[in-house]
Amino acid sequence: MRKLTLAFLSVAACLLALDSDRDFSGQWTLDHAASSTRTLPMPPEERLTIKQDDLAIRCSAPSAGGPAVQWSYLLNGTETRARVSGDTRNSVAKWEGAALLTNTLVSGSSDYTLMDRWKLSRNRSTLTITRQVVQRGGTTEDTLVYRKVGLSVREAPANARRAAAFPASAPPPTPAPGFRSVAPTPAEKPATQELIVPAGTHIALTLRNAVDTKHSHEGDHIYLETAVPVAVNDHIVIPRGSFVNGTITESKPAHGVKGKGELFLRFDSLTLPNGATRDFRSRLASASSARGQVDSKEGKITGERDGSSDARTVALGTGIGASVGGIAGSAAGHGLEGVGLGAAAGAAAGLASIFHGKRAEAVLPQGTTVDMVLDRDLRFNRSEVPF
Repeated sequence: MRKLTLAFLSVAACLLALDSDRDFSGQWTLDHAASSTRTLPMPPEERLTIKQDDLAIRCSAPSAGGPAVQWSYLLNGTETRARVSGDTRNSVAKWEGAALLTNTLVSGSSDYTLMDRWKLSRNRSTLTITRQVVQRGGTTEDTLVYRKVGLSVREAPANARRAAAFPASAPPPTPAPGFRSVAPTPAEKPATQELIVPAGTHIALTLRNAVDTKHSHEGDHIYLETAVPVAVNDHIVIPRGSFVNGTITESKPAHGVKGKGELFLRFDSLTLPNGATRDFRSRLASASSARGQVDSKEGKITGERDGSSDARTVALGTGIGASVGGIAGSAAGHGLEGVGLGAAAGAAAGLASIFHGKRAEAVLPQGTTVDMVLDRDLRFNRSEVPF
């Protein structure tokens, strides 16, 4: 019984330690000297107040000349919406170990996407937010460093206090008499346990759901699978059938006769069959069987109209219109005048049908093979890729 109790207490202590690594509660102040904020589209919050429970992380920050701005992240993956500085923010969040990943679509005076990675220092006195901003002109990355207000050394966890008491620079203990330390030769050093798929790698994907500018909207998700395996150093790191999630960051339907639909895509995460997941922000390079032109620099598809059968459709529409017009004119006693009116009406109806049904929408049918280009290195331990 005593052993079971000790085991339970040990497991509970581990869970509490993990939860404390994920607890961002407190008041935080931005450390300008340690931060990099040059490319942010708007100034970061100088002070943050964070309240956290099992369901949500609730944030507030003072606003110049007005009430404090507030927003939140639900920890079950549900989307939240908030108004911050006149902009609308739609956010989702998920955990990556002890780090919190958030994805926020900002719309208002300017439209862009914020992707944050929150991580606490070992003694929980520092909150580092790595922030990527995705705009039409490209992607930028900055780092925000916040210091916790009022945190003393006593509040730091025990392992941090031990590290302070025994710094890494202290000399190693003297070995006991008779003990001989043998350093491994270079040949004895173990092989690296990390496999890296480098940035710039092209990965072929198969689209599982159709998307187009007529029916798809900003913020909609797209689902794909890897079409071919990716190998590194004779090891298959990303097997065929791995899952990739993406987002439609912008969708503009075609308008009028000359307007063309525009579809912007972003790839967000990769999940291997064994559950190992990596996040990224990659772009579309090309797409087979797509209806439209692909711009690999922006990850954009611009629609094109297929006018190959327009003349035949107009002719058919005109002929049908003339027949109907002639019948209607004869019934009314107008003779050939009805035929002329019917022909004109038929032609107009045919043209309207063509221009409405054949607008230059951007379309990616289900099953389309697309080419994704990684924007960063994907690093895996060998234990994560036993393929």
